[in-house]
Amino acid sequence: MAQAIGCHLYSAPMAGVSDKPFRMMVRKFGAQTLYTEMIGVNTLAYRHPATCKMIHIGDEKNIIVQLVGIEEQNLIRGAKEAEFNGAIGVDINMGCPVKKLITNGSGAALMKDAERAYRLVEQVRASVQIPVSVKTRLGWQSGEQLSEFVKKLANAGADKVTVHGRTREQGYSGVADWQAIGQVARAGYVPIIGNGDIVSRATADMALQIAPVEGIMIGRGLLGKPWLLQEIETGVKPLFSLTEIVLEHYDLILDYYGKHGIYVARKHLAWYARGKKGVAEFCQSIYHEENIKAVKEKIRRFFGSAEDEREITK
Repeated sequence: MAQAIGCHLYSAPMAGVSDKPFRMMVRKFGAQTLYTEMIGVNTLAYRHPATCKMIHIGDEKNIIVQLVGIEEQNLIRGAKEAEFNGAIGVDINMGCPVKKLITNGSGAALMKDAERAYRLVEQVRASVQIPVSVKTRLGWQSGEQLSEFVKKLANAGADKVTVHGRTREQGYSGVADWQAIGQVARAGYVPIIGNGDIVSRATADMALQIAPVEGIMIGRGLLGKPWLLQEIETGVKPLFSLTEIVLEHYDLILDYYGKHGIYVARKHLAWYARGKKGVAEFCQSIYHEENIKAVKEKIRRFFGSAEDEREITK
């Protein structure tokens, strides 16, 4: 049997992905620490129903709530609400490269407004008893040094910092720079979680050889593979019925979103179908289908014919 990975594993806070149904599917394969979607503190303060639903994690365990925004009082209220709802930690987003967030000064823009970033960490840290972390990037553009920024975040009270191995300028293009992540981790200011391009046990092992991080965060590698955290942790590929996994996820989405779930599910079904014969035709058929039962039948037919021996167990 393969040895355990030897570090903590985390699922990334992916907007539009890391909702409760997704987390329940990941949790089905183990008890890792999972992040919520990125939650905007301003819409939360306005009590937008969908945003309030995102932060009500209910009976879920080992959940860290990620917040985004620059309004101090709204951020503090969001952190307190997360703590009240049972979160084991609060994470402040300082790395999202989306233009909408950059324009209002939040997300990755906080790397260019360091004093505000430190103040936000201080204020949130003083307002809750649970750990406060930050997720950021290597910098705004290539050539910048992140260590000083991380040092000041630690001094402001950050308990951990997750570093995505790309700059804001890169977005999600190029290759994650684990050498740079390693430099920040070796500085020793605060425990570092590394993030970027981890899609297998092999890539995780290579990353750990380069960077002495406290943990590894997996994001896009989990799309269509909710079992990936367990696979990386144990080094063993789990056995399961892919058809049953996809149908279970589909039902959870419908339970959570109601009729609208049929639209939410489409991207997940496409991710599950990637690389399989007939994927284009399958995706086109579900994108034009608005009958819940008909979609289920398409799932059974497509994934039932696509399953291989590794994916089936009784």
